[in-house]
Formats: sequence, structure tokens, C-alpha cells
Amino acid sequence: MSKVYEFKAAFKRRKGLWRRIQIKDDQTLKDFDSIMRKAFNHDKDDHLSEFFPGRAWRSKGFGEIDPTGKGKGSKLRIKTLGLSEGDKLEYVYDFGDDIQHIITFEKMVEPKKGTSYPRIIAKNKPKYNYCEACNKQGKKTKATWVCIECTNEREKALFLCDDCLIKEHEEHYADELTY
Repeated sequence: MSKVYEFKAAFKRRKGLWRRIQIKDDQTLKDFDSIMRKAFNHDKDDHLSEFFPGRAWRSKGFGEIDPTGKGKGSKLRIKTLGLSEGDKLEYVYDFGDDIQHIITFEKMVEPKKGTSYPRIIAKNKPKYNYCEACNKQGKKTKATWVCIECTNEREKALFLCDDCLIKEHEEHYADELTY
């Protein structure tokens, strides 16, 4: 009978932005990679990723996983990692941008009948940024983008909603926000 591993995954540099993930012991790092991409709003069809048993880049990783689910680490099953409660892994998405996450194995639980795994079971309470352009008009609209070009130019983050990004910054490079 398979077991379910429960992990808490967080951005390494923004620990308050986390997700609690469950994955079956017979599932693979490819499956774990897929749920991490979904949980943290990473592109599904772009960039390599890798899990590490220690600190990223300072320990030998389990092998890269490419966006198609192939790669040296993709077929490795969760139960073969030899994890004990409290153990930490690190996960890197996009080797160029080096987006690092800390993953803590919290506990083992029984699988629930009729439940699909892997799955996200909890996440942090979001602390929203609001659209600066809307705010100037007296509206409180949740920002979904940060305009990188304007942020670099003025040395202060410029947060925008979808409408204001399209209306005023369509030609600029922008990143989608994750909450």
C-alpha cells in the first residue's frame, strides 16, 4: 500500500510564500516538478529544474528535469530518496534565473480514496500588492504584474493590474506576480 509524503515548499528568498504539497511515495520527481511548477506559477513548458538533497549547487542533485518531463532525475521515485521527517530538499527552477525553493518533508499520511496526487493542500495567506495606476485613480485593484523595465528605471517596484499593464506598459517586459 502506498503512502503519501507531505511537504512544505517555500521560495528560499521569500519564506512567507509557501505551499503544502502531498505526493504518493511511488510517484516521481517529474510528478513533483509538475506540481511545483503549478504551485508557484512557473512556466510549464520552459526551463530546466532540479531537486537537491542538500543546498542547491553545493550538493550533487538528483538530476535535471526538462519541461517535457524527461531528464536524468525525472524517473526517480519519491520513496527512493530516503527521506525522514524534518529532512530538507532544495528545488531550483530555471537554471538561468536560479529560482530556489526549500522543501521540508513534514510527515507521512495515508492516501485518501478517490483523491488525485500530487496535490496542493494549503498555501500562505496572500499579502497582495495593489496596482499603482489604479490607486492614483482612487481604486484598489490587486496587482498581477510587476513592470520590470519601469522598476529598474525608477529603482522601485511598479505593480500593475492586467488592464493597466496592457493599456500603459504593453511593450514593456513584465513578470507575473505569485502570491
